Amino acid sequence: MRELREPLGAHHFLRSDLARRWRERGDIVDFEIVDERRVVARRVPFISLPTEWCDLQLFEAAELTLRLQQEAVEAGYDLKDASAWNVIFDDGRPVFCDLLSFDPLRERRWWAAGQFARHFILPLLLSRQRGLRAHKAFQAWRDGVPHEVARDMLGASRFLGRYWPLMAGASALAPTAPGPVEPVTGWDSTAEDVNPAAIRRFREGLNQSLSWMLRGVDPRRSAGPATTWTHYTDERGHYSELDLEAKRTRLTQWLAMQARGWVLDFGCNSGEFSRLAAATGARVIAVDADHGAVQTGAKQDSVRIHWVVAPMDDLRGGYGWAGVEHAGLPERLRNRADMTLMLALLHHLVIGAAIPLPMVAAFAASCTRDALVVELIDPTDPQIVLMRAQRRRQDAFPAVEVQLQAFLDAGFVAQERVSLPSGHRELVLLRRAR
Repeated sequence: MRELREPLGAHHFLRSDLARRWRERGDIVDFEIVDERRVVARRVPFISLPTEWCDLQLFEAAELTLRLQQEAVEAGYDLKDASAWNVIFDDGRPVFCDLLSFDPLRERRWWAAGQFARHFILPLLLSRQRGLRAHKAFQAWRDGVPHEVARDMLGASRFLGRYWPLMAGASALAPTAPGPVEPVTGWDSTAEDVNPAAIRRFREGLNQSLSWMLRGVDPRRSAGPATTWTHYTDERGHYSELDLEAKRTRLTQWLAMQARGWVLDFGCNSGEFSRLAAATGARVIAVDADHGAVQTGAKQDSVRIHWVVAPMDDLRGGYGWAGVEHAGLPERLRNRADMTLMLALLHHLVIGAAIPLPMVAAFAASCTRDALVVELIDPTDPQIVLMRAQRRRQDAFPAVEVQLQAFLDAGFVAQERVSLPSGHRELVLLRRAR
C-alpha cells in the first residue's frame, strides 16, 4: 500500500495507456488504484537484492530500466530514479517496482543519468575489467559505484574506450564519446528548452549513448574468467554416471510431490536440480556462493528460478535504514520453502566452513515448511578424505546416522532413504514432524 501526498490527477502516469501496457507486458509490478491517494501493488512472494545478483541479472535490470525510460520519454513522461533497487525479479524476469518514479517530461536533462551509471554501467565495467563482481560492489556502496572509485580502480585505462565520459560524473553524460551516436544540436543539458520535440531529441541521443555503453559490458558476450565451481557439472569425477542417474530419477519423483510449490536449492551450482524442480511447475530459489556457477545457470532458461549469489556460511542481514528497509536473506528465506534441497553440501559447510552440523540442520528447518532432501555422505567418500587432507582436519566427519540424527533433532522425520550405487552417498527425504 502506498499513501500519496497528493491525489492522483486524471493525467497521472498510473492512469496512462503506457502504464496499462507495461502492466500487461509484466514490465512493472501489477497494481490497483484504490482511490486518489492510495495505490496497492501486487506482493511478489520472494525478492532478491542487487547485493545477491550475478552480473547478468544486473545487466537485465539495466536493459529494462533504460527501455522503460525510452518509452516513457516518447509518451511524455520521465523516469526520475534509475536505481537497481527499483527492479525486482519475478519468476526469473526483471520487473520495475517503483510505481511513483515517473513524472511529466519537462526538461532535457535526465537527472537520473548519473545514478544509472553508478548502479549499472560502472559496476558491470569494474566486474569485467577488475574482477570486482557487481553484487560485491553493492555490498560496499549501496548507491552504486562512486565515479571517483571507478576512476581510481581503472587507472589510465579509463581514458580508453567508450566509458571515459562516466569518469567525470553525470555532468559528462552526452554523446561526445566515440561511437555510433550522431550528436544532435544543443547538447548543453543545462540549457533552457521547453520544446517537447527538442527534449525528446536530446533524450533519444542520450539513451543511445547509454545503450552503447551498456552493450559494451554485456555479460552474455564474454564468459569471463572461470571461478572455482563454474565447470563443476563437467568435472565431478567423484560421481559415477550410475550415481547421477539414480540421483536425478529419485529427486524428480520427490519434486513431483511438491509441484507448483516453492523449492529452495542450497548449493545449486549452475542449477541442474533447480531446473528439474522448475520443470515440475515449482518456483525455485537457487542459492550458491560461486558467481560464475550462478551466472552459467542464469544464462540458460530461468523461468520460475530466482537466482541468488550468497555464501551459505555468511548470509547477510538487512540493508537500508536500521537494516529493515530491505530484509536480510535469512529473514526472506524463513519458512519459505515447501521443499528444501541440500545436495552435496553438508561436507562443504561442516568441513569447509566449520559450521556445526546441528546449526546446519536448524537453519534448514527454519526455511522449510514441509519437505527436506539431504544428501548424506559417508566419511570414507573420496571428497571427504580429500577435503580433510587439504584442510588438515584431524577430527572425524560424522557418520551417516549421526548426520541424519541432527536433522531428526531439528524437527524432521525420515520418510524415505535411497543409497546411491557407489555406496558412499545416500539421499533422504524428510518431512516436518507434525
